[in-house]
Amino acid sequence: MDTENRNDWYKAAEKWEVDFVDRFGKQLGIIINPSKKVDKCAPDLYILKGSIVADLKVQRTPFFKSEKEYNIPPQYCWTFNVSDLFDYSVRYSDRLVILIWVKYDQDLEDYGVKVAAEESIYATSLFNLKKLILDEGKVHHYIRRGNDTNGNAYGSHTLDLRRIKKLETKCNKI
Repeated sequence: MDTENRNDWYKAAEKWEVDFVDRFGKQLGIIINPSKKVDKCAPDLYILKGSIVADLKVQRTPFFKSEKEYNIPPQYCWTFNVSDLFDYSVRYSDRLVILIWVKYDQDLEDYGVKVAAEESIYATSLFNLKKLILDEGKVHHYIRRGNDTNGNAYGSHTLDLRRIKKLETKCNKI
């Protein structure tokens, strides 16, 4: 998938949302947000207990250079677009839940760095995510997006998943 083509990512995200709910919906008490039928930009998911909306972030490829560049091992580095933080902050309450689905289907290696196969789900509120970003303050700037005119973020916050709550789910028991 072309990392610079937003439409490709939007199409993939719709499939990932359905896959996530099919796999973990009953276990976590989550459904696809009914508001998405009328507003494609609405948060992806709805948490039944608590009546809270949530957005799903899927990470399928590790940031292999994260330890060298930001002192975060690739197994635990999550990248979150700067533009998403701005958008969430303007559109939603700090109660918004962000679910991070890390899904590495097999052991991976690149740049001489190995990352083990993993499937885990992490959860944080927008409020806690903002605090974490203020504490860590690391932004990875994308070289190919310096003069982007397609609406792509210029960079992403690099965050250590060990500082975010990992949910106990059946996927953790692989």
